[in-house]
Amino acid sequence: MIEKLKSIGGVEKNLFCADHKQRVESAFLSIEATFNSLLPQSYKDFYIDIGAFSFLELICAKCIDVNPIMLKGNKISVGDFYCIIGNDGLSITQVLSTFQEQIPVGLLPICDGELGDIICMSLRQDDYEYIYYFHHESPPGNDLFLIATNFVAFVMKLEIYEEV
Repeated sequence: MIEKLKSIGGVEKNLFCADHKQRVESAFLSIEATFNSLLPQSYKDFYIDIGAFSFLELICAKCIDVNPIMLKGNKISVGDFYCIIGNDGLSITQVLSTFQEQIPVGLLPICDGELGDIICMSLRQDDYEYIYYFHHESPPGNDLFLIATNFVAFVMKLEIYEEV
């Protein structure tokens, strides 16, 4: 997956999230306790290797589901990957706090979408590890759009956004 990130222009680590592996693993346990579910190993390995980051290019991914806010080609913007530790604006904790009334139960925010939208990973039993685009302005029940059926597939779908 690191090669994939290099092939789409690379990333810049969020220096405010640079933490020791032991603190990250402790944060994983905390999230797993909060959600009463294990995090996918692929996500944990990815985060330990790369951490929180921003892309150096404009990045998008093609969705499986169609929705009205998509870019051409059924694509959505993919932004900064959230910090698993801390409480700043780009941390999972802060995003969960800000959107606690809106994000459906069992979804873990992993990165930004368009302004105010979030890309989440399901930790629910029925759709475990599915990656969804959460559109914050859509009515509840019609606010999730499937991007990928697992974390690795999501990362492999990332591409540089090229305006037509």
